[in-house]
Amino acid sequence: MIRKLFPQPRHFQIALLALLTAMLATGCTFFKKDSAPAPVPPAGIRENGVLRLTKADNNRTADVRVGETLQVSLPENRGTGHAWAIDETSSRLLALDSTQYTEPTEGFIGARGQRSFTFPARQPGEIGLKLKYWRFSEGDSSITERYGVTIRIGP
Repeated sequence: MIRKLFPQPRHFQIALLALLTAMLATGCTFFKKDSAPAPVPPAGIRENGVLRLTKADNNRTADVRVGETLQVSLPENRGTGHAWAIDETSSRLLALDSTQYTEPTEGFIGARGQRSFTFPARQPGEIGLKLKYWRFSEGDSSITERYGVTIRIGP
């Protein structure tokens, strides 16, 4: 039967090549991705008028309004001598109101608790908030983790 459709082997090869080329071209256009990436939702979760950020929000952007409160909570193990500290921010836009360490409620000795930083948003603008996990007594060479978020403060 194949001999009747393609009496000469050369015709069969050309037809097969044409068919494969058409399938490849169709497949490439069918699976072509959009050039614009999907939008990333703003960082944090709003609870009781406070925008709460966690380690999962690292390197993201958060939106707050003047007068609202921003809280960043990160795991910290005081037993190692490491602690989270502010590395960079602008107190003109975002002022530190308080910092608090909460002991772990369960687990073993040496388990990580939570360090929370609370900031009221003061003025409209955009600021990078950067934190570092380090041993204060040993300086910047002891930094083991960094955390950063971009904060957009609206009116």
